[in-house]
Amino acid sequence: MAITINNTNTSFALNQLSQGSQGINSSLERLASGRRINKAADDASGMTIANQLLSQARGASQAMRNANDAIAITQVADGALSETASLIQGIREKALQAANASQSDETRRALQADIDKSLEQINNIAQTTTYNGQQLLTGNFTNKSFQVGANSGETINISIGATQADKLGDQNLGMLSDINVTTQEGAQSAIKIADEAMAQLDTVRGEIGSSQNQLTSSLNTLATTQVNLMAAQSNIQDVDYAEEAMNFAKMKVLTEAKAFALSQAKNINKENVLGLLQG
Repeated sequence: MAITINNTNTSFALNQLSQGSQGINSSLERLASGRRINKAADDASGMTIANQLLSQARGASQAMRNANDAIAITQVADGALSETASLIQGIREKALQAANASQSDETRRALQADIDKSLEQINNIAQTTTYNGQQLLTGNFTNKSFQVGANSGETINISIGATQADKLGDQNLGMLSDINVTTQEGAQSAIKIADEAMAQLDTVRGEIGSSQNQLTSSLNTLATTQVNLMAAQSNIQDVDYAEEAMNFAKMKVLTEAKAFALSQAKNINKENVLGLLQG
């Protein structure tokens, strides 16, 4: 005949020991990963919020890279236009020299030759100033949209005007490319053309500077936003090592106590069986 003994103490101890082991494993996982939430079962709502915050933080990080790219473009363009400004100033100086009655025709022709070289350099700067294969100063870089936010629609548009010699100057008197100082009258016109060209160039550079300031402001805002998002995400998901270490030690002691209780329960079970057999 079979002997059946229901040992409630043993079943309870086994269940408690299993729970304790699971708790220790979970605590070890948190300590190893540095995260309080490693899976949805740990905290489903907390994981959802943490993932959303992380997504926003990563978006802000990419937006910062985008803003830095845009700032680099404005710096490249403005650096090139600084050289263009120097060349226009040089052209104006030569026009002033040619406008003086003391100059001979030969001298004016020599001054014109120097101006032609400067005009060639201005065109060369406009044609060769590029960023990632895009020409910046030929009038093609207009209404370019830069994603400088973590969300859709958070953009800044940049436009850079054309700065070739035939694009800068006076609509009535002519453009830089039309300058001719071989006569005193032509030299006088050249002075006015150079002044107008410089004013147009200053406008282009002013717009670039405004865009650069706007981008820098966005970049600073993004940096602050990213720090705050990461801090919020960390508060939700990351583990408090000191607290978790104490929790681990506590669970380890309790689990060891439960293991001892289980061994005692098994001994009691054996004694009951022996008692029945001997009885």
